[in-house]
Amino acid sequence: MACPRRPRVTHTTLFPWDNTMTTSPYPAARDAQAQWATLSVAQRCQRLMPVIDILSERMDAFAQLIHEENGKPVFEAVTHEVSASIGFARWLLSNAPRILADTQLSLSVFPHRRATLQRVAYGTVLIISPWNVPLFIPVSGALPALVAGNAVVLKPSEVTPRSSGILAEALAACDLPSGLFQLVQGTGKVGAKLIRDRPDKVIFTGSAATGRKVMAACAKHPIPVTLELGGVDAMIVCEDADLDYASSAAAWGSTFNGGQVCASVERLIIHRSVADKFTALLIDKLERIDIHNDLGKICFDGQRDVYRRHLDDIAARGLNVATGGSFIANDSKLAPTLVAGEGITQAAVWTDETFGPVVAATTFDGDDEAVRLHNSVDSGLTASVFSADKARAKRLASQLRAGLISINDVGATLYGQPELPWGGVGHSGFGRSHGETGLLDCTWSRVVEESRLDIFEPKRPWWYPYGDRQRAVMESFGRALAGGGRINQLAQIAKAGKAAWQMLTRTPRL
Repeated sequence: MACPRRPRVTHTTLFPWDNTMTTSPYPAARDAQAQWATLSVAQRCQRLMPVIDILSERMDAFAQLIHEENGKPVFEAVTHEVSASIGFARWLLSNAPRILADTQLSLSVFPHRRATLQRVAYGTVLIISPWNVPLFIPVSGALPALVAGNAVVLKPSEVTPRSSGILAEALAACDLPSGLFQLVQGTGKVGAKLIRDRPDKVIFTGSAATGRKVMAACAKHPIPVTLELGGVDAMIVCEDADLDYASSAAAWGSTFNGGQVCASVERLIIHRSVADKFTALLIDKLERIDIHNDLGKICFDGQRDVYRRHLDDIAARGLNVATGGSFIANDSKLAPTLVAGEGITQAAVWTDETFGPVVAATTFDGDDEAVRLHNSVDSGLTASVFSADKARAKRLASQLRAGLISINDVGATLYGQPELPWGGVGHSGFGRSHGETGLLDCTWSRVVEESRLDIFEPKRPWWYPYGDRQRAVMESFGRALAGGGRINQLAQIAKAGKAAWQMLTRTPRL
């Protein structure tokens, strides 16, 4: 369904597709994109500016809708969804013209020529977004794609269909070609069909299992894909850390949004000498969380099955549940849970993403052990290091296998900083959103190379026919490139020039 030019419907009514989906959105998208691409980046940014006004003006209503549908506290809906989207849009629309501008390149091997690096829109970008952050993730995917000159088809999670309509309503206030942005509702079958219909680029955020299916489907065509698949992110707590501060960070980082965050703190690696004190502080803070107002609800029923499976594994291994471990509030929430004990690093709560308010803790003695424990899992999205010694924290961070690392703060916080590229390594996926890197990821690069001077162009010494003189030219040229001192370079260049003159005058080019 094409986004109308003016806001004449609310975001709660945009349900144009079902699982049968007999009509493809791509023809309209490609027609609209052809018009959109004729505008400059600055003109596109100007047309998208009303998004900021709509999100700001309707912040309270949008936050309430997200709270009702997703289950996160209203405070988090305001902070992590609407306000974060406004900050991201403001940074993007202010900086995109500079980031996407043509770049002039000097050529060291052929200094008489030059090149221009251009960024080109893919065409139509399919965005498949999850239910846990139903506004900010679509915003941070769709707006860069649009600014870069693409059309966007957004397929949000069927768990939070109304929240995804907020972006559609905001874009309805913009002067966009009909069909440039289309919202397609439905289950995973709809997403699979949209990939089979061959968009020009796919951006997927979700589970690793579904991400593998998306990657396999894209590989058949092939279609370039960006994957953000979550993780089991860790916090390292050194013995010199401010334990009160670090334990507060751990309490929030492991439970906000009900722990249903790809970058939540799911593992704690605590120096043995402060483990007891830190754990006591953390338990106290987890148990003092206001479960009625501050702890998010379980948004997706399938998560309960994951929680039960992990809790069963904890029980089977004889691990210690220091606090929590049970469903509360009529099974709508899982109590904040801390798990420890011998063999914790082999348990599912350590190796697999729980995506809930559960954190597994272990201890370390030396920094090398902390690094090994951190890097013992297959994923690597974010991490954090808490220490009073900044130099030590930086040394630790430089050895961690994670896409984003925060020192003395929770790594998930970095998602709200629009300048920073967001993405992980390993089973956390590849490609980036956010920042300059994320914007450039919505384009492909084109190089245009030309002569600096409007003069006669001699035929090249590496063109046909090959011969001894040609070889002499290229050997001298290669030795000049190798260096060996300024005098040697000049001698080799002179030798190459002499051989080139003989070649041009005695061996005509083909």
